[in-house]
Amino acid sequence: MEIDEVQAGYESARPKYEQLKGEIIYILESALAQRGIAIHMLEGRIKPVDSLIAKMDRQKTELPFEEIVDIFGIRIIGLFLSDIQEIGKLLEETFELESTDDKITAKPHEEFGYLSVHYVARLPDSFSGPRYDGIKGLRFEVQVRTIAMHDWATISHYLDYKSPNAIPSNLHRDFNALSAMFYVADFHFELVFSSSQQARLQAEQKAQIANTLGIEEINLDTLTAYLKKKNPTRDSTSSVEISNLVEEPVASGYQTISRLDSDLDRSKEAFIIYEAENPPRPGPQYADAGVVRVAPSIANEEFLSARGQEALTMADRYRQYRSHVIDSDAVSA
Repeated sequence: MEIDEVQAGYESARPKYEQLKGEIIYILESALAQRGIAIHMLEGRIKPVDSLIAKMDRQKTELPFEEIVDIFGIRIIGLFLSDIQEIGKLLEETFELESTDDKITAKPHEEFGYLSVHYVARLPDSFSGPRYDGIKGLRFEVQVRTIAMHDWATISHYLDYKSPNAIPSNLHRDFNALSAMFYVADFHFELVFSSSQQARLQAEQKAQIANTLGIEEINLDTLTAYLKKKNPTRDSTSSVEISNLVEEPVASGYQTISRLDSDLDRSKEAFIIYEAENPPRPGPQYADAGVVRVAPSIANEEFLSARGQEALTMADRYRQYRSHVIDSDAVSA
């Protein structure tokens, strides 16, 4: 096929690939969100015509629109190694897969720099009707990798060392060390993620058993579990906000959940009155984390001070309700 024919065919086909790009991105974003799979990035691109012509020359093909499968390609950059497998299952369930090329487990150990899993896919027959009829037969490529794999591939591509033999001998050791560091980072990110999930599960289990969560230190997992148990009817707070909230009780001397729980119990009546007279905006009641901010601010001067300048501007208001706080000895009794 002559270059002018390729260019004309490309311009004719491009609107369909643009439509395909929009559909695939929407489908994947929806499917990932539905399954609760967090990712770093999802990006799609349509191969420029000059890149298509160059690939035709490399592959010695005369039928680029039939034989080149990545005219449209999409890349999904996951957070952890385990996400690669979960995203693979999602792709199998969502699209018709023509082929899978696992460059992570299949690559020889002496090669490096480009690790990912590649899928060639198309829309399945279940996507029917005028909206999809023009794009159903188009194949596309999906690349799946982790952040660490993506960063290493980006650096390797920039340095233009495509194989071990291309690296100057005096740089081999450094490159091997860097490659190992990215691998170790990926492996340990997965370990930390797995451990954090286990810690969160254990905290939730302890929260369901009387008097077992109280002895635990205050951290994101224990405070999240405590909030769910203590205030089940209130709106839940995001993990990011709870992570920031952790700093306030810890900075003011609270060591365990039980100490925090004691002050919430002592100031329960005071908080009810405060909330009625000072409802949040929008109301009608504070979220679960709001209780943990306001109630100890009424009961504990150290906590109030630890919350910083914003809380101190409301210090007099909080102190007005301190007379409704039960003495700690009375709670213990």
